[in-house]
Formats: sequence, structure tokens, C-alpha cells
Amino acid sequence: MRGKNTATVIDVGSNTIKVLCAQYCDKNVKQIAANSIEARLGGEIREGQPWLTKEKRKGAVEAIKDLLSFSKKYNPEKVLVVATSAVRDAVNKNAFQQEVETSTGQKIRILSEKEEAVLIGRGISCDPDLPNHKSFCAIDLGGGSMEYINYSKGCLEQNVSLPLGAVRLTRSFTADGCDPITDQEEQSIDKHVQENLETASLIKGKNLFLIGCGGAFSVTRSVLGNRNGLRYNQTTPILEISQLKQFYEEIRQLPLVERCLISHLPNERADILPVALFVLMKVAEYFNCRHFHHSHYNLRFGLAATLLGQFPDKT
Repeated sequence: MRGKNTATVIDVGSNTIKVLCAQYCDKNVKQIAANSIEARLGGEIREGQPWLTKEKRKGAVEAIKDLLSFSKKYNPEKVLVVATSAVRDAVNKNAFQQEVETSTGQKIRILSEKEEAVLIGRGISCDPDLPNHKSFCAIDLGGGSMEYINYSKGCLEQNVSLPLGAVRLTRSFTADGCDPITDQEEQSIDKHVQENLETASLIKGKNLFLIGCGGAFSVTRSVLGNRNGLRYNQTTPILEISQLKQFYEEIRQLPLVERCLISHLPNERADILPVALFVLMKVAEYFNCRHFHHSHYNLRFGLAATLLGQFPDKT
């Protein structure tokens, strides 16, 4: 049983609800355990506005309860539940907040775009495998949004949240991820992504790679590693853009039912992965980078590190 210097963080995302149980030791935050539940909370629209449906809210609350129960065995000193794009944008987010508190006894903190970016940056800076912990450019591609973070000498230089999440774009520009992506759909997504990137005037780093966080990276590593006879922990965090392009061209031509047959591609990700890969390709093209360095040290690590005193509790 742990307890001292431990924290539980539950992250309510647009596609997945995840928990990290972490402990602060040896001057860094280390994972004790992690779990996730696919809830697909985001992506619904009512009268032109993002909306959390009653059914999805109920499923999300149950997922939070299950993950809280999962974390209790580690006896955490601190527990925090946060929400990002799907809840932040929803016009009925107050109803969901109240339902979470009533059912779990935990208040849910809705992170602003800036808070989310700062905390992702903090999480990434905890990654022992990074070539530079103080200065880096990173993206975190979620279901509702994509966060861009530019850190310079340990300080946040730029943070931008763009509406480029994989669930959002799949719902907006394709046949709900069920059919192959047509050339016309691809052109529409291309235009939307390009316009958002150019309008944001993102600061470009000097490196020829970006740090990448999010499920699209994990799933792609798992699928490609399996094809090469590797377990996940044997795969490299370096994902070449050429690999992403080849994998995208393969799965964009498949209907959902056939994508679901690909080994190590979870069914609950199969509908959104083609669009996610296309967004990553366009981002790489915009930054003229040759590869992504995948990091598992994400928003949850940044929150845990802050809760456990590695960073000042100011975002």
C-alpha cells in the first residue's frame, strides 16, 4: 500500500477518460498505475452548439466512479478530476459538473486552454527520455482539440488550442468514420487544418522534430511494432513521418469493419485514427519536421507533478 507522496489524476477527455496514479520520488513523478475507459463524451452538437448528451454524461460519470475505485488501492494523498475540450466547450457543462460531484463526491475542474497547455508542458518536461527538458515544441492531439506548446528555457513561450481533435473532425468531415475517406473529404480536412494552423501563427522551433502526445501515437506504435514482431515496450518513440503517411494511406481506404480487423488497433479508435493521422501529417508538413518523438508524459503527469509539489501550483 502506497500513500505518501502519491496522487491520483483523472482526465476526462473527449474520447477517453484516463487515470494516472503517480508518486513523487527521486526528484521526479513516476507512474504507479494507469487505466482508461473509452467514453466518447464529446462530438455531439445541438442547435449548432457542443452538447453533452444525457446518455454520454451517464457513461462518463460511471467511468469516473470506476477509475476512482481503481485508484483507491494505492491510497493516494491527493485526488483530482479534470476535464478538457469536450466539457469546456459544452453549453451544458454545469449539469455534468453537478452530476459528477453528486455521484462521486469529487468536484471536477474544467481546465482553460492555457491551463491545459501549461500542464501538458510540465508533464512533458518530466520525461527522462527527452533530449532537452527545458526547450521543446510539442503537440497533444485529443478528441476535441489539439494543443500546441512551445517551451523555451523552462518557460511557456506560446500555447495555442486548435479545434483539430480527431473526434471533432471525424464527425464534421467524414461519414462518422465508417467509410473510406474520399478525396473530397480529405481535401476538406486539409483546408480546415491548414487554415487553423496559419491563422494561429504558431512559433516554429529550431528542431526537425516535434514532441507528440496522444492516443494516435500510442496506437500507431502498437500496430507498427506488432507488425515487426515487437512488444510495445520494445518499440522506439521515434515515429517517422513517412511511416505515418504509409499507414494513413492504408487505413483511409478501408471501411470501419475492415479497420477493426487490424491487429492491435482498438475498435474504439478505428473510426477516428485515419483523421488523426492526417492531422499529424499536416502538422508535420507545416513545421517541416521529419519525425515525432512520442512521449507518454502528458497532461496527467503535469497535474500529478503540480499536486505533488514539483511545480508551483500556478497555471
